[in-house]
Order: sequence, then C-alpha cells, then structure tokens
Amino acid sequence: MNIKRIAAIALSMRDFPSFSAKVEEAAYWLEHAAGLGADLVVFPEEINKYRGDGPGNPLALSYEETAVDSFEPAARLIELAQRLKVALALPLLLREGNHYLNEFHVFSREGDRLGAYRKICPTPGELEAGVLRGSFEQPLIEWEGIKIGGALCFDSHFEDVFARQAARGAQLFLMPSLWPGGRQLEWFALRYGTPIVLAYPAWSRIINIDGSECAGRGYREETLRFGFGSPIAIADINFDRCLVYNSKPWVEIERKYGRQVKVTFDQVNVLVSIESLSDDLSIKEICREFNLEPYPDYLRRMNAEYVIP
Repeated sequence: MNIKRIAAIALSMRDFPSFSAKVEEAAYWLEHAAGLGADLVVFPEEINKYRGDGPGNPLALSYEETAVDSFEPAARLIELAQRLKVALALPLLLREGNHYLNEFHVFSREGDRLGAYRKICPTPGELEAGVLRGSFEQPLIEWEGIKIGGALCFDSHFEDVFARQAARGAQLFLMPSLWPGGRQLEWFALRYGTPIVLAYPAWSRIINIDGSECAGRGYREETLRFGFGSPIAIADINFDRCLVYNSKPWVEIERKYGRQVKVTFDQVNVLVSIESLSDDLSIKEICREFNLEPYPDYLRRMNAEYVIP
C-alpha cells in the first residue's frame, strides 16, 4: 500500500491588482489543502499570470510583464508549504535572457527543490513570443519514492509527451494547465497506468489509472460561483496498484488476501484493478505470485508483435 493524498487547486483567473495579491489567495487555499491532509498540492499553469485572462481583456499583460527572474516573488508559497509539511508543484513563467520558460517546479515537504518539468509543446503563440521548448528526455522528478512526469496545457494534445515519460517509469503525471485538458487524459491515464492530476483554474480534475475521475472541483461549480465551498479537488491515490487485462485468478487473489487487497472489475475495458491495502503486501509480489502482467506492459508487448514498424 502506498497512498498519497493529492490536491489540485483551481486557482481563480480573475484580475488581481498584483502578483503578490494572487500569491496571497494561493496561500489561503494552500493552507486549506494542507488542513485537509494533502501530501502534494498542485497549482495551475503560469501562476504569475495575474491579470488579463481571456480574449479582448484591456488589462492583459505581456509575457515580459508577467515573467519572473527567480522563485523570489513566489517564495511565500514555498515557505508556507515547508512550514505546513506539504509538497508543492509550483508553475511559473520564468525569464531567461530574451526567452521564457514555461515550467513547474516540485518542492519537497522540507522546501527542497526536487526538479522541474518544462513544457514540451508550447502553442504557436508561445513559440512566437519566445517560449523555449522542453526536451522529451528531461529527467523525471523523484518525490517520496514516486517518479513524477509532467505535461503543461497544450502538451495534452500529444500522446508522445505521456508515452515517452511512461516508458521511462513515470508513475504520476502532474498537469498544470490553462485549458481543461480534453477527454484524452482519461485514455492516457488508462493506457499508461498512470494517474493524472490536472490543475486548471475553471475545473481541476484527478484521474486514476483506470481512467476514472477521482475528484473534480472549480469555479464552474454553482455553489463556488456564489461564494460557497472550496476550489480544491483532492483524492487519495494508491500507487501500489495495477490494471490487468481479463485476469483469471482474481477470485483466488481475493480468497487468499481478503481485506489486504481491493479488486475491482472494469466491464467496458475488460480490466481488473488490483491494489494492495496492506503495508506488508506489495502489488509486485501479487503479480509475481499469480504471474500477472500489468496492462501497460501487455499493450507494449502486443504493439511490438502486431504493429508494422
């Protein structure tokens, strides 16, 4: 069993008077998420975009006006997360000479920077504005034994962004975004057996490895629009879990391990989900004992056998 509670905050994209004012709102919800027991909190893309969202807004700011040179303008969030003992995914538009980096950075509970993901597929508009592309080979981020891969907004249109990181061992995708991500996110989570956490201002989502939505919250919710509730999507994700295609021995697994496991059947996809609910039993041990092949591995093997190069 390896359960982490992850929160995606649908931080408002209304016009703020300054970036520091938006940081204060972010800090309010960060503290709320920590109070809910979050282990990791994820904010939406370009948190330093504090004014001018949407077409035709006369208050819109340029990249030059919103980009920052360091983490210092967002240091309040990093220090607060450290004090609250919560890991943080902080997305920023950073300046690098005459260019810009659209990235998110992951900080540990102790406030140490663990690594970053840079947007691989910026939009044509971003490229024209000088946003630099990230590499498909950028390192995964190691967090408490979990390998984190990433995607940022427009990246979700390109399956290779997910496929290549999954092939290198990604166990979790974080996706700060300024668009809702599309239905393909459910497929990518299922196809690669990897949860996806979408942090989007209007409606954040957390999608489990079977493609099901664990949680969804945001400013589209009627109660939140009228001042009730919080914009935090939060879910417990068990990283000691796998999907198996049409698994025959699931009854034997249930009979032997009982309450130490949770076995569920996905009728539409003919998949069996098996997860360990015990600290003394790992999903790898179950797979070895019953000769089970995780669904992503099975698909890779079938793809190599049937697909013409």
